Amino acid sequence: MAIKTIDSKRRTLILAIGLLLAAILVAGALLQQSSNTKVYLVANRDLAAGTQLSAQDVRLAELNLGAEEKTYLASFKLGTVLANSVPAGELIPSRATTSALAPETKPVRVTPSQPLSTRIRVGSRIQLWFVPKSISADTAVSAIQLLGNTEVLAIHKGEQSMGKTIDDIEIAVPIDNLTAVITAIASAGFVSVVSES
Repeated sequence: MAIKTIDSKRRTLILAIGLLLAAILVAGALLQQSSNTKVYLVANRDLAAGTQLSAQDVRLAELNLGAEEKTYLASFKLGTVLANSVPAGELIPSRATTSALAPETKPVRVTPSQPLSTRIRVGSRIQLWFVPKSISADTAVSAIQLLGNTEVLAIHKGEQSMGKTIDDIEIAVPIDNLTAVITAIASAGFVSVVSES
């Protein structure tokens, strides 16, 4: 009878020690995880696409995002522009930013006549082509290249129409080309966006 009592006490002691070690390991892991925090930028207000970020637009939040840490901005360079809108209180995704809009350009929103290539993303360089509507069936119309090597600042999801979805793009248009691009957008014709890469 005494032997069984000793075995039972030993088992209980080993189990208690095991549980204590497990608790220490879990507490250590939690402490290590909480010490891996990093400061990220959060939008102070609703930020629209095309906003040039300033210190007033963001606040700091200390978080542990683990594997997602490179997905969000921890800092930004002077002149960083948002390519996509970011709602107030949201972390600012790295992919939502682009380089500063050059002072000699203006952001212009363009709806192409056909769906965008899957290769075209925010930051891509594109060409913008326009084919005016033919006046008569006997007249051949040539395509006109309006822009080349132009940066895509934002892509806005379009609604489905006649079985296809056509997204709008926002592009950096040099001021010298502004009149030609806006005239083409307002005219009847075919607008094509071609990837340069």
